[in-house]
Amino acid sequence: MSILSASQAYSELTLRLLSSDGEALDDLLTTKTLPGLPPATLAYGDAPASGLYTLMLIADGEPIACEPLHISADDPAEERTGPGDAGHYAENTWPVERAWTQAEEALYSAWLRQLFHGDEDPAWSVERLDVLTSDRTRNLLYGSLGLGEDRDHEDGGLFLKPDCADLPYYLRAYFAWKRRLPFGFRICSRGQPGSPPRCGKLRSNLDRPAGGLRRGDELSRAQRFFQRTIAWGVHTGNGRTALNDQRADFYPVRLGRESLVPGTIFADPYGHILLVTELLMADEGEGEGGIYAVDGQPDGTIHRKRFSRSSFLWDPNPALGGAAFKRFRPVVAGPEGLVELDDESLRQAPGEAGLWTDYRSLTISDFYTAIESLTTPPPWDASLLQRKAVEAIAAAARARVQAINNGIAYTSRHPATIPMPLGFRLFETSGPWEDYSTPSRDLRLLIALDTLDELREDIRRRPELYRLRGDIDGELRTLEEDLDTLLLDPRFAFEYRRSDGSSWTLSVVDLLDRRAELERGYNPNDCPEVRWGAPPGSEEAVTCDRRAPRIQRARMEKYRGWFRRRRPPPRGTTAR
Repeated sequence: MSILSASQAYSELTLRLLSSDGEALDDLLTTKTLPGLPPATLAYGDAPASGLYTLMLIADGEPIACEPLHISADDPAEERTGPGDAGHYAENTWPVERAWTQAEEALYSAWLRQLFHGDEDPAWSVERLDVLTSDRTRNLLYGSLGLGEDRDHEDGGLFLKPDCADLPYYLRAYFAWKRRLPFGFRICSRGQPGSPPRCGKLRSNLDRPAGGLRRGDELSRAQRFFQRTIAWGVHTGNGRTALNDQRADFYPVRLGRESLVPGTIFADPYGHILLVTELLMADEGEGEGGIYAVDGQPDGTIHRKRFSRSSFLWDPNPALGGAAFKRFRPVVAGPEGLVELDDESLRQAPGEAGLWTDYRSLTISDFYTAIESLTTPPPWDASLLQRKAVEAIAAAARARVQAINNGIAYTSRHPATIPMPLGFRLFETSGPWEDYSTPSRDLRLLIALDTLDELREDIRRRPELYRLRGDIDGELRTLEEDLDTLLLDPRFAFEYRRSDGSSWTLSVVDLLDRRAELERGYNPNDCPEVRWGAPPGSEEAVTCDRRAPRIQRARMEKYRGWFRRRRPPPRGTTAR
């Protein structure tokens, strides 16, 4: 039995279980305070005997609410059979019984935090989202509908495989489905050079499901809603809408602890989206302080990342769209159906979440200074920041190892050449190229490698923010020596599998030296040695047994300027 409480209005929460005659049963529940914001408490333990109990919520030392709790001998996570309704068709994917309130938003944040929490390994990854939702220890909504929805998908449970754009929507929709909350999203364009994406019609869970699915098959309706309605309806343009666009699914929020709670997204300037799962001060929890986030990949894997200049890429250039930290606009009932709250309604809502549209006023240094100050006020330890930047690069490289391995597995089963899209569609397509090529991932890795140079320059320019005192030149030389050591540190090295199955070890300094080769290392038709930039004729490269067709290699040379400039091509670019 697990019970979660969370609040945006109180600083400390406690849960107590009372028997039917009011006796406190403190020995039956173990409570754990979840660090960070919003304040949350998790109570768990073996379910008591069947009967009626009372759950008391204590906030800041005072009882504020009591809820009846009926314990049944039946497992609530087991599949239940509802009343028959043969011949009737569903009017919606799921009904709406609750509204998005401060309390629901707090629960959503706390649920996400528990789902993705990982003290042991800040950079863990998981194969697909349903691997997490089928884990009772992480998913506090496991089986709550009694539809068998969270069983292993091979046993009839949900199959959830979102990419980076889908992931925030899948999670918001999943929570809304379980809690009977409204959910919606807009159909958006991808934008054009100098013109951010624009959005139109709102689609919601109250729309009639496609395909005439029957009411008695809610799980099938939900599965179709995730795999078809959401997955085919959203893309990264939904996150990059203009900062002042009120016909958008997200609104930008200020850079503060109360705003950047779990569930906030970060839409970066280059078409990638991360989802914040924790914001911890250095003295909270068991690990280091910082902002933690997850992102989805085209192959469905989800990776956890700690904020650094190498993992959260930032550029205020308005031509790149509305890059910012953003939150979902709550979906509410309006006179003509479900609508998303506009800016004025957000400002008037209880617990207003910090609508803020001034990101363009921030320089790159301003942005990173503001975010890093949230968890650790300056002056900062320059050596520690260097280490975190190198850690982030190593984590990105290890994630790329898995992505390339997935491509190797696919091409071993399907040896035919994967067609290479033309122009900007290199970054925006579907099918095997989307799943197994890595142009967007490689572009972000190249930018992350560049951030090491930018960090060193910022330390030189603003030494007072980095605890450098006295002999500044001497301390800078020491930092350079420390960085040289870090770049070769075996803790940050990684191995990849060559064409013959043998392993080859690379360091972060190898990646820095191979930046030019990585500008054309994204093609899944190439062997892994080429994709990792092995020098031609070297011992490392001798095992290569697969090359992309000559016409694709020639095209990659023409496209190389996009990677050299660290900018994806404008939509509509059709260079051959």
